[in-house]
Amino acid sequence: AHDERDFEFARKFHLPIQQVIAPIFTENPRTKDAVRSDKKTVQRKTVYTLVLNKKNNSFLCLNWEKFGWHSGIIGGVDEGENFEEAAIREIREETGYVNVKFIRELGGELHNHFFAAHKDENRYAIGRGLLFELVNEEREHVLAQHTKNHKAVWIGADEMDNWLNLSVFGHMWKIYTSEVDCFEGEGILINSGQFDGMPSEKARAAIIKFVGGTTTVQYKLRDWIFSRQHYWGEPIPIIICEKCGYVPVPEIDLPVKLPDVDHYEPTDTSESPLAKMTEWVNVSCPKCGSKAKRETDTMPNWAGSSWYFLRYTDPHNDKALADEKKLKYWLPVDLYNGGVEHTTLHLLYSRFWHKFLYDIKAVPTPEPYQRRVQHGMILGPDGQKMSKSRGNVINPDAIVEKYGADTFRLYMMFMGEYDQVKIWSDENLQGVWRFLNRLWRLFHDADFIQGRKIREQRSDVHYLLQKVNRDLDRRSFNTIVSHFMIWLNEMKNRRNRFDQPSAEMFIKIFAPFAPHFAEEIWRTVLGHEKSIHAEAWPAIEEKKYVETRPVRVGVQVNGKIRADLEVTSDMSEEMVREAALSLPQVHKHIAGKPVKKFLYVKGKIISIVTE
Repeated sequence: AHDERDFEFARKFHLPIQQVIAPIFTENPRTKDAVRSDKKTVQRKTVYTLVLNKKNNSFLCLNWEKFGWHSGIIGGVDEGENFEEAAIREIREETGYVNVKFIRELGGELHNHFFAAHKDENRYAIGRGLLFELVNEEREHVLAQHTKNHKAVWIGADEMDNWLNLSVFGHMWKIYTSEVDCFEGEGILINSGQFDGMPSEKARAAIIKFVGGTTTVQYKLRDWIFSRQHYWGEPIPIIICEKCGYVPVPEIDLPVKLPDVDHYEPTDTSESPLAKMTEWVNVSCPKCGSKAKRETDTMPNWAGSSWYFLRYTDPHNDKALADEKKLKYWLPVDLYNGGVEHTTLHLLYSRFWHKFLYDIKAVPTPEPYQRRVQHGMILGPDGQKMSKSRGNVINPDAIVEKYGADTFRLYMMFMGEYDQVKIWSDENLQGVWRFLNRLWRLFHDADFIQGRKIREQRSDVHYLLQKVNRDLDRRSFNTIVSHFMIWLNEMKNRRNRFDQPSAEMFIKIFAPFAPHFAEEIWRTVLGHEKSIHAEAWPAIEEKKYVETRPVRVGVQVNGKIRADLEVTSDMSEEMVREAALSLPQVHKHIAGKPVKKFLYVKGKIISIVTE
């Protein structure tokens, strides 16, 4: 019941599953209703219920305004009732809905030890989570005594994750959305005889002692990727002889190459597809000359990618993996950048291989990578992980077709911090698209001033470069896009008047972030024949760079600090306003509401009040 693989196996083959660990919730982290030492504890059976209205995909909930709780339907189980009967009665008494049908349990037995503020006592509730569906909207009058502490509300499914703030309901909601009922965490033992009521951490040691066992720790390197056989994997250079056993392929015959074949479908025997290639498989034993067969299992693509970066240092060397001097010069890799799946797969395997190569003195460094950076995940517009089943997948092709590749590229950078989880927003995407259109018009409408030095213009673009350089080192791409937006606003304030060198320097800085846009401006507006992407990255010329010391100020939305913004003393209030409102954290909390008041105390604070 508490191992996901065993659980799935039992469910698939309809085997009985006996729950022996019940999760226990002792504090709600979002409401802080911890057990109070000065209050008595009352134990009772409790039912926790979610009611789904399929018509609009919403859930019947309770809003306990006085206590700050957001929950499903909660109630005690009276004598003679089972959990299902108690839930139907509680739904009727607390909300008035009279026709619901039971769908399924959500997670088995649950324990909840908390301070019940509405009863002024601690509660130890032993209960069940149940899911019901609303049959129709027939409703009866609800007595005032059942509504004095809460009121019934319908909450959309897309809001439930953020709305529910009682831990036990958060647990149920996770089970509902993932449809995984297996509980693998720590809890309280149940259905366990003399060990009932014991915390699972302590119970393990007690049970081991009871049966006279000993404790061991085992480590496992996942090998499933070697079990998934494909024709195209790297051949393992082993020959299997009935007399000699496993014999390495002689070095003179390396590398072993895959045969050219017309068909490479899997076999019916669970063997590698190579097993059918008899001309390639059947060989003589290099040790005794008897009939033998090649090893037909192959290595997975994770194997080759575990060391290919070493070969990049010396790709044409036919005498060794790579020249020792070149390996010493290039290793370890300066920066490894990847997603979370690389942490558990590629990073694990490549480090494993590298350690082996170091042990046999094939590489000069004990570690393959000097630094590891993980990029964040982008969630769908509903705040959930993108998946086809949820219907919240964003198709890049559709975005590029409608808004262009540069809009898509810039928005991906502008969404938030590089290593954080971010939520997709079509509205914010359109904001980036509007920025690119304004920048396009700026360059096409610009009044280029020839032969005159404008110190402020040069200072602006060199100051922009200084900020971009700094944020590139930190991979703060979202703030870099903000710097571009601020620069554009400043140019608009100066009525599109700037000299050609300033314009060219800006486009060079902008080119890696919006390559197609920059190439068009570079050729058609600034008149260059060669590509901008063949240009060198600009350098800061200190004589032209007049430093305006930036400061970071907090940005409040309706009285709460939601972000901070880097401002300079020469920025106008309008520039500060636009930059603040463009911050993703600010935009999220404004949520489309009109701005009623905007206050900027120079160098101190930004305050935004919405209607």
